[in-house]
This record gives sequence, C-alpha cells and structure tokens, in this order.
Amino acid sequence: PYVRKTAAICVAKVWDINSELVESQGFLDILRDLLSDSNPMVVANAVAALSEIDETSKEEVFKINTDTSNKLLAALNECTE
Repeated sequence: PYVRKTAAICVAKVWDINSELVESQGFLDILRDLLSDSNPMVVANAVAALSEIDETSKEEVFKINTDTSNKLLAALNECTE
C-alpha cells in the first residue's frame, strides 16, 4: 500500500512537469483504478492526486458519478476517525 499511495502522489507531481506524458502513458487510468484499492490511504491519495490534476487540467479528469461515489463510500467505511 505504501508504494501505491506514493505512486498516486507522484502522478500528480509528474502532471505538473509533463501532462502529456501522464496522458500518453495511461497514468490517469491507473490513478482512477486506485480508487478501488482495498487500502483507504491509497484511495485518499488517489483522490487528492486526481483533484489536484483536475484543477489544472483543461478537461474534467475527476468525475464523481455513481461508480466513483460507491468506491469512495466503500473506502470510507474502512477508515478510522
């Protein structure tokens, strides 16, 4: 989980440097897949990274739909206070 949560943050950092690389290598799709991770810290970092990318992107990167909200609610159930 530590590597996955760190990788999520790294994608956001790489986005700041070279957004075309992130898109061409499919890192955004991998980041979206991390929303389904069993570890809540991984999910939290994936949400943070997607939110940060979404703020600077010209198109919508982080869409909250039924599927995404169900994944987030499942992760929330695993979180501590």
